[in-house]
Amino acid sequence: MRFFALIALVALAIASAFTQNRSLSGWALSSPTPPRTASKPTPRKTGAAANSRPKTTPKKLDEKAEWEKATALTDPAAKIAALQQFNTNFPSSEKLTEATELIATTRAAMAADKAAAGDVEGAATLYKLALSEGPAKLSDNGFAANLAKAPADLYFRGLRPAALEVAKMLEEKAEGNGVQLLPLAQFYLATENGADAKRIADKIVAAAPTADAYMTVGMAARMQFAIDDAAASYAKALELDPDSVPARRGLAEMKRAQGKPDEAAKLFREILEKDDSNIPARTGLVMTTFEGGKLADAEAALAKELEVNPSNVILLASAAYWYAANGAGDKAVDLAQKAIDADPRFIWSHIALARGLALQGKPAEAEKALLRAQRYGNFPTLQYELASAKFALGYYREAAEQLSGSFSVVDGEVRTNLGGRVERNAKNFTQLLEDERRASIFAPTAADTSANSGQLSALMAFQQELDSKEINGERLARAADELVKGDDRFKTYRQVYVAGAMVDKGAAFAKALEIAKQATAGVDTALELPNAATLVLASELYDSRHAAIVKGEYIRVPDVPRTTLSAILRGRIEELQGWSMLQMGDKEGGLIRLRRAVGVLPEKSSYWREAHWRLGSALALNGKETEALDAYIKSYKDGPPNGFRYSVIESLYKRLNGNLDGLVERIGPNPSPIETVAKVEPSPSPESTQPSSTPDASTSASPSPSPETAASLSPTPTPEMTASVSPTPTPEAAVSASPTPTPEAAASASPTPTPEAAVSASPTPTPETGALISTSATRDVVQTKAEATPELKKSDPASSPTPGVSAENPVAAASPSPSPTDPTETISAKTEATPSPSPSPTAKDLFPPVVITVPSSSDRTSEKPAKTEIKPCTLTASEESLTLQNGGGDLAVIIGTDDDR
Repeated sequence: MRFFALIALVALAIASAFTQNRSLSGWALSSPTPPRTASKPTPRKTGAAANSRPKTTPKKLDEKAEWEKATALTDPAAKIAALQQFNTNFPSSEKLTEATELIATTRAAMAADKAAAGDVEGAATLYKLALSEGPAKLSDNGFAANLAKAPADLYFRGLRPAALEVAKMLEEKAEGNGVQLLPLAQFYLATENGADAKRIADKIVAAAPTADAYMTVGMAARMQFAIDDAAASYAKALELDPDSVPARRGLAEMKRAQGKPDEAAKLFREILEKDDSNIPARTGLVMTTFEGGKLADAEAALAKELEVNPSNVILLASAAYWYAANGAGDKAVDLAQKAIDADPRFIWSHIALARGLALQGKPAEAEKALLRAQRYGNFPTLQYELASAKFALGYYREAAEQLSGSFSVVDGEVRTNLGGRVERNAKNFTQLLEDERRASIFAPTAADTSANSGQLSALMAFQQELDSKEINGERLARAADELVKGDDRFKTYRQVYVAGAMVDKGAAFAKALEIAKQATAGVDTALELPNAATLVLASELYDSRHAAIVKGEYIRVPDVPRTTLSAILRGRIEELQGWSMLQMGDKEGGLIRLRRAVGVLPEKSSYWREAHWRLGSALALNGKETEALDAYIKSYKDGPPNGFRYSVIESLYKRLNGNLDGLVERIGPNPSPIETVAKVEPSPSPESTQPSSTPDASTSASPSPSPETAASLSPTPTPEMTASVSPTPTPEAAVSASPTPTPEAAASASPTPTPEAAVSASPTPTPETGALISTSATRDVVQTKAEATPELKKSDPASSPTPGVSAENPVAAASPSPSPTDPTETISAKTEATPSPSPSPTAKDLFPPVVITVPSSSDRTSEKPAKTEIKPCTLTASEESLTLQNGGGDLAVIIGTDDDR
């Protein structure tokens, strides 16, 4: 029984185990809710049994080993990741700040590599990330490792805003640390940001007043054109470090600039006693000898120095400028040209050359030298020098525009931004610009005259008054008097320019008349000048010169007979007087003067045509419509097509003849025909011609634009002008002003010229047509040719177009170059002008084209042979070759015999 009982217990145990296993496996897989079975809690083990289980606690990291492991990595990305993990693992480590700085400097190294590879944007992102994640303060070594170079790395690769942003971030971290601020000041100096360089330098001095700190202040002050402040800083630097060669040299150069050659020479000698090969000190010592008045010793020292170093550009340019400032033009030209040949990038070489050429009586060559200089830079002194050269040539309008780009006149003083950065004002240009010269070449004396400076100041003031939105007649008259004052031989040309500018502007007619009358007395003296042709024709060449310079070419004005120049100058003066008198209400006096003008001016020249148009206006005002029509037709038929003026003639022609029959045969077809023809009103008597009291009377929207109004416009009206022309302008609207016009009426008679209608009384030839000059008496024909110049490569995308000079070109193209800022060098002796795709709409010549008719072969065979004896002779031609632009143009050739007939 016990046996069976034992078997029963074993079976029960097996069944129980089977059931338990099934519940753990089969039921768990097949039944969503397995049956619960009661089980006893497992007893807790104690003693040795409990200690026998393995522990899972992580192994403690070795901080030193992890640091060495992270810092030993060479891959930048892996190194940054390891250092970041180190900071996570050891947040209380003494190496935490060092690790953060190392991450920043590693990123900076990666940024420098990206920049070198051309990914400048990526470099900027990394530099900013490095600084934003880096510590608030960097160690000197960490600052110097790539981070200090970051602003320059970005700036000189084109990312200027990002560079300045990085520089600001660095400045915050370097605050109070003179060592770290120093490279930032040097960055601002390298980028010619004198204001920020001075600001940082002052911080350096406050943090650590060392010699280097004061040197930095001195350099920043010089960059800000503060010569006295720079000298004081260099002196302080030399006091703190008596052995500093840069401090001694900087002080010596400032002493030169201050006009203290003896003190400067002593300092230069001290440098050379220790280092005889110091070229800046040798250069400075030679120049102090010149500036000390020891000419013989200076020239001997100059020759000796150039024998050793013939390519010392700074010495060559400085000596050239000194000679120019002291009236020795030949030596100035010689030395300046050598400096340019050695290295053309130093702009002061070109300025010295131009001044020397001006002293030699070659103002056109001086202008070309300065045009070439624009390729290498742009600052107020260069603009002033270029304006001065244009002024000497008689291009007064161009000179005024050149000055207006960099200067202004406020309360009687001239203002500019020296170096394009530092605002200054002074009584005249010499005082205003002296610090640019003293800071650049340390020359204490300007190669300019007070008379020239004063005249250019007066020109600037006059032009500003003339361009004012609301012209004040009294101020304009005073400015005009200031510009024309003096007794020099150029006075007549200034008078004609001033009177013409006021007449064209429709302002201050009384003053224009007064000045024009005064100009008559000086005509003979004015014509004796060697460049009289340029001075007389200056206003006519405005448009063609502008187009040529844009293309890198130069308009060369030929010699013109004195009789022709006299006729132009005298006739122009008569025209200005006549038109002014007419505008002031003196109809008879104005008519007499205008008749004189057309009788004096060279026949069929643009001057002659313009005077005829104004004469037509005067005749219409006096009720002489038939003579007015004849004057209008003479003006029109020998000039370029003009729809506005054609409509004026058409209206008057129909009034007098009842129809337009024969008009096309006389002056050609209407260049802009108008389909609708308005009714022609009867002409009022001159007495009844009064200005309207309404504003509409003085606007271009008047139903009948007048011959007088047309005369004040350019031969080629703007679209706005054309739109305002009624279908049939009538002669009764010939003068919209009464004998004593109001300022509004005067302004309407001569509206402000647009760029297309810049000078109404002086149509300007384009380079396609050239400038043809002739007289009815001598029939002398002269062509103004364009002298081609090698186009120059730009030095800065912001710089203005910069033409150069080379061989002559038969014709200068009038259409502006589509990309004047990026020309290419031309070396060929002669250059064909680039054909213009279409003729210029404002093309005007001084005289009509010379037409040579060659009979056909059939005509020649039908002719009877001449019985007269033919004597052999030699024919001469003024031009060997001619070039006509696409679309046509006008050129002339002088054909003569060997006996000059």
